[in-house]
Amino acid sequence: MIGAAHSPVQLQDGATVAIVGGGPAGAFSALHLLNEARRRGRSFRVVVFEQKCRPGTKAADTPADSYTGCPQCAGGISPRLHQAIDALGIALPPGVIQSHIAMISVQGNWKSIYLPVPSDRPVSSVYRGTLPLGQHPHSECFDAMLLGTAAAAGTEVIGSRVFRMDYDAEGRVDLKYMADDIETLLKADFVICAGGVNEKTDKVDAMPSTLELFRRLQPAYIPPRLRKAVIFELATEMSTGMALDGELHYIESSSGKLRLDMCSVLSKRDHITVTLIGRSIDESESHQQNLNIIKDFLALPQTARVLPAQISPTVRCICNPNLVVGTAKAPIGSRIAAVGDMATSRQYKDGILAAHSMAASVVKTIIERGVDSQSLAAGYGRTIAGFQKDNRYAAVIFTLYRWFFVSPFLSRIIYQAFTSEKKAKTETQREFKKIFWDISSGDGNYEHIARSMLRPSTIWLIIRGGVYPTIRNGLTEHLFGIDWKDIPRVMTGVSRDDLETRRSKFLPEYSWPCPRKPVPEFECMYSVRLRCSVKSARALLAEFGEKSRPYLNPRWVSILRTRGNPLQEGNVIQYRILFGLISFSIEQQASPRENLIIYRVKDGFAQDGLFCFEVEPLPADYCLLSVYLVFDYAKGGGFFNRFFWASFRHLVPDYFHDVLWNHALCEFKKVVETREAISWQVNI
Repeated sequence: MIGAAHSPVQLQDGATVAIVGGGPAGAFSALHLLNEARRRGRSFRVVVFEQKCRPGTKAADTPADSYTGCPQCAGGISPRLHQAIDALGIALPPGVIQSHIAMISVQGNWKSIYLPVPSDRPVSSVYRGTLPLGQHPHSECFDAMLLGTAAAAGTEVIGSRVFRMDYDAEGRVDLKYMADDIETLLKADFVICAGGVNEKTDKVDAMPSTLELFRRLQPAYIPPRLRKAVIFELATEMSTGMALDGELHYIESSSGKLRLDMCSVLSKRDHITVTLIGRSIDESESHQQNLNIIKDFLALPQTARVLPAQISPTVRCICNPNLVVGTAKAPIGSRIAAVGDMATSRQYKDGILAAHSMAASVVKTIIERGVDSQSLAAGYGRTIAGFQKDNRYAAVIFTLYRWFFVSPFLSRIIYQAFTSEKKAKTETQREFKKIFWDISSGDGNYEHIARSMLRPSTIWLIIRGGVYPTIRNGLTEHLFGIDWKDIPRVMTGVSRDDLETRRSKFLPEYSWPCPRKPVPEFECMYSVRLRCSVKSARALLAEFGEKSRPYLNPRWVSILRTRGNPLQEGNVIQYRILFGLISFSIEQQASPRENLIIYRVKDGFAQDGLFCFEVEPLPADYCLLSVYLVFDYAKGGGFFNRFFWASFRHLVPDYFHDVLWNHALCEFKKVVETREAISWQVNI
């Protein structure tokens, strides 16, 4: 038996498209619809209902001026969302952007991984709504700006809540709303429901939510699975280095009684937005319990390490929104479709970009295919299915993520693999870094990320660049008596690209005695960002070579000043290793810059090599301490001398320097930041 052929219901010129909800999903839908109509030489009436643009009058001229409220979102703009906004011809006003993110950190149980943000892949922070109260004008809200852009493009914005939707006799949709306290009817040829999952039923006026209105027209609709989050704003008493530099941190925080799967800390102009997700949040049943979770989180040492020093932050506002972690069933019907959170989202990342993708897809479908349920299923339905498939890969990714980053041993393996690639490969060759970038920035789909994680080359890197160095370095730490207890572990390795760029600062041509060899046999550089002044860092560097120094004290190694004054030309420091079996001295040289300290090796296996420190000032009274070591190995004259020095190179391998200086710089960071008498207190 042959079924009846499908006859699509087409959207005619002059048709009315109603969009219930003026958040990003609704505003993007309006913009895409108007842009596509103009491109194809067609015309539609586009009406957006947004209750945050109250009072209940048309606000098409300036919806941003009447906008009030908060959609309960952290407010991050990913690289791909920036691209999507640019493609729509929207230039984000400077007031809307709270911070340009320059660095993303992913914190594990061993060390943090730092990801500088490329200039061509921008990441920004914004406020979605008008909260925290009184901190910024309505025109600086991202959602209000986007809705205002849609209005300027020709969208009618009605500041009212739709309280009833029904099909009429012809199959069109009747929408009822209040305008100037008068019940008003709008007949729509198609309705896009973009109300979100945190919209509440208006119990005072007995008005249903957009989700409930949609379900009345599509009884088969089942909302997506949700999970609770806690989002709070920390107001700071000063413009912090975190805001000036622009930072986004992901913190591993399942410590003690806290069970958290994901914690993000996002810098803004005068605030810091923190988002917490995990079992502790799932099981919280009251505002007081949420407050207790916030207090416990802010008391964690790993939290204090990423938040700015010498501030007294105040928790300005707290919300407990639902996050979409699933896909709705039947989010489409005859002449209706749900977009944004009412349909699905990208798990834990970039919900605004997901809303944009759904908006673009539903608009393309209703123009090219039709507004009946079969046409919608054939077009927009595939987009929803694509999100559902991609989120299955997300489940695998975040399971592996948690597994590796919670375990100190596995976390160290991943860190070592990342560092090994960083030192050995150029930026464009670093595939392992790209995996972390795609996860943390939202710059890649989950299927591609999962396949990259399970690629044989990735697994080999983890084994060769992660497992082997972890075991090797662990044994070296045991040999030298290195103890990480109470020492904050931070990344100190410098990438191959940075090393090549910064070499000229430390190694002017005149200073190296072998001009025929542009790069010496041994070269390494380490850097650590310090929450202290340049003066404080130099004061602690002056203790290098003193018996009482609180850093670089490995077993079997004696480092003592034998002549001159600290940080002065002619200062001589002697190294004695294994009771003098290996020894050499370094002498401080004249320096072209005050904050560059240069030592030349006088004798021993690294004779004529250079040993440099540099302290560079950073914004907000922070600084960057770098250590640079460079030398040619001694060769010796005669067979026995040559044999001895050749054997020495194998007995004292290069990675010894990595282990010793990595620990020393982390010790240095702890001591100097403690001496700065950091005042860090949170008011709730």
